[in-house]
Amino acid sequence: MTIPRINTPEWKSEVEFYLSSTPEQRAKRAEKLEIMLPSYERRMRERGIKLSGNTVPAAPIVEVPTIPSLKIKPFSVLKSRDEEDIGIVLADHHVGRETDTYNPTIYKGRMEYLLDSVMTIINLHRPIRKAYVLMLGDMVHGESIYKGGHIEEVKVGAYGQIHEHAIPALATFLMSLSQGVASVDWYGVRGNHGKYDRTAVPRTNWDNFLYQGVDTYLGNQKNITGHVSTGFYQLVDIRGFRFFLIHGDQVRASQGVPLFALRRKYQEYYAYTGGFHYAYNGHWHVGGKDHINSVADYTMCPPLVTGDDWALEVIGRASSPIQLAFGVHNRYGRTWEYHLHTDIDFAPQPFSNGGKL
Repeated sequence: MTIPRINTPEWKSEVEFYLSSTPEQRAKRAEKLEIMLPSYERRMRERGIKLSGNTVPAAPIVEVPTIPSLKIKPFSVLKSRDEEDIGIVLADHHVGRETDTYNPTIYKGRMEYLLDSVMTIINLHRPIRKAYVLMLGDMVHGESIYKGGHIEEVKVGAYGQIHEHAIPALATFLMSLSQGVASVDWYGVRGNHGKYDRTAVPRTNWDNFLYQGVDTYLGNQKNITGHVSTGFYQLVDIRGFRFFLIHGDQVRASQGVPLFALRRKYQEYYAYTGGFHYAYNGHWHVGGKDHINSVADYTMCPPLVTGDDWALEVIGRASSPIQLAFGVHNRYGRTWEYHLHTDIDFAPQPFSNGGKL
């Protein structure tokens, strides 16, 4: 459709409409003529038809597309949950170590705090079938002067570390958990502090003595089973997903935490073992995480010990007493994860309570 020709009845009607129209009416007329409003007004001016000076030009019409009806999904409340298992990682307890913020008494308190947290998590995520407790070594501090075992750094010797403190605390932890799940499987790899002499064979390690002591102590508990590694690593199957455990001293550090060296090492372990989904290590007294490849990742676990000058001097970071827990699902593998504070004095505080970054 076009503007009517001059000196025709249609043109006369067009002029009468144009001179008496509002901006909105002219905009609709321009739309009907399939032209823009400014073009319509210009063409009328070219034909000698001008609007009066008091006429306010119409604002451009912006076409807003109609929003289609949104299909809002109802927020349903789950009446049941899929069954899962729970994994708890225990790393670098260094029982017997004495610092300004750590000693055997504090160790016992942190283990009790951790137990309360894990029990709460199990209740939150029920149904939980089994608990897997993964011990990553350096569970006791040892006595070697080459591993920080100087007399001024330890509160008690290796025998006392194992039999008077670590075994009672770990046995209490495992037996308490066994009340709330069908069974508890615990696993242990040795650390570097347990090697009491440079000439000793690898298996002669205080961690192994501790693990054997725990296993003997719990020998009559039918739903608690221990699995102690005979080598430096351990593979654990949880609902079909493979977990690779090492202490973490298999790599060396020169400039802080050796993230790239760990990744390269894990890539070799991945190939050697035929693959795994998740890897866990301790040793470095800090938390961290990275991918090994497109299907596997590794987690560096924080320690229970604090005030350790080795971490501050070599790694450049002060440690915080945190242990890890996670869920494992039949289909999705590792699901939820928790970083569990074990000491209220080290927990973050909100600024409203005088907390600091």
